Amino acid sequence: MTMRWRLKSVVKILVLLVLMLIVSIMIPESSARNPRSHLRHPQVSSVGLFEGETPYRSNLEYLWQENPDIKEALPDQYLEGYKSFCWYNKTNTTELLCLPSVYLVGFIKCGSSDFHQKMSYHSDLFSGRTKERRWWSRYRLPHAWRELPPLTPGQSFSHYLHQFQPENVKKDTVLWDATVGMMWQYLYWEQFYPHLEERPYSYADVIHTITPQAKVLAMVRNPTERLWSAYLFYHGHGIGKKYPLELGYTNLSPQSFDIAVKNEMIRFRDCVEEKGLRKCCFDTKHMDRYDRAVIQLSLGIYICYIREWKDKFGDQMKVIRLEDYKEDRTRTVKSTYEFLGLPPVSTMGLKNYIKSLQIRMERSKKEKKQGDMLESTRQLLNSFYKPYNEELARLMGDDRFLY
Repeated sequence: MTMRWRLKSVVKILVLLVLMLIVSIMIPESSARNPRSHLRHPQVSSVGLFEGETPYRSNLEYLWQENPDIKEALPDQYLEGYKSFCWYNKTNTTELLCLPSVYLVGFIKCGSSDFHQKMSYHSDLFSGRTKERRWWSRYRLPHAWRELPPLTPGQSFSHYLHQFQPENVKKDTVLWDATVGMMWQYLYWEQFYPHLEERPYSYADVIHTITPQAKVLAMVRNPTERLWSAYLFYHGHGIGKKYPLELGYTNLSPQSFDIAVKNEMIRFRDCVEEKGLRKCCFDTKHMDRYDRAVIQLSLGIYICYIREWKDKFGDQMKVIRLEDYKEDRTRTVKSTYEFLGLPPVSTMGLKNYIKSLQIRMERSKKEKKQGDMLESTRQLLNSFYKPYNEELARLMGDDRFLY
């Protein structure tokens, strides 16, 4: 009896093992690692991506309430003859104050640091002490940012203005703010305005309102490659390791990236179905690399962000592809000087200057060890970004943005 019972048990176990083997063969490897990866990623028709959504209304009254010192400091009109937007301090009439006339915005890991460095060859172009002020998009508000405690007092408008060293500004000086995050970054707005469904205003509207003649530069690259580059950079530097289980991270690897991409696609799809594309593009939880979204999938949907700035600035905006810049840095920098109306420079002098500087877009040794993303991940991302690239190409009238 015991022998017969044991035999039946063995048969049951063998049958179970066979069934498990069959199931494992039928389910793709990536799905086995991530039970939800078989779900269809969010795909949207390239026609009318924002169709049906309520038009976005930027309300600057929120900004004036947040920072009343902005309105108090701004003049009725700017001084004539200056290439930046300058005026004399209302409380100290001998002190010159100036706002930038050029803004470099865009997206993380699109070459803006290298481009900013090479652009500095022109003696009329000046960005102050550092590349990125980050005042509009970060430091002016009480905030909880990285290691800072909640409600750290924000910096004043005067502090921002003095970062440009106005005492050194001449009439021909073109000030520029290269805070790329202004294109998309208004993190934690949900904490400040829990009663609102969307961020209260856009930075495109802010800059256009206070300096309508400003010019805007934006840098983009193939969104699939941008996402992989950002993953290697930020996760390799330890950001995101606080949340390994939620995002599927076990280590820095193409496989870990694949899992995280699929997880974020599901989360973003669910958001779009509930709120619509535009609202999800500016939803903090999909773009804050210091919190959940180490995989900033939505930042590659360039059309979401660029169209706001293009609507405001039109021909005063130039979008630069990293691929074109890498192919010929000298030509790209010179054409940008022309766009900004800067005096011409020596082509040979600029070329030699660029050659003398280190290229700031090389991967670290740790990043190079990872090789490339899985081909299946690349195909998945290319498919995801395709309709958004098509819409961007339509907006720009340039098929090079199709990627």
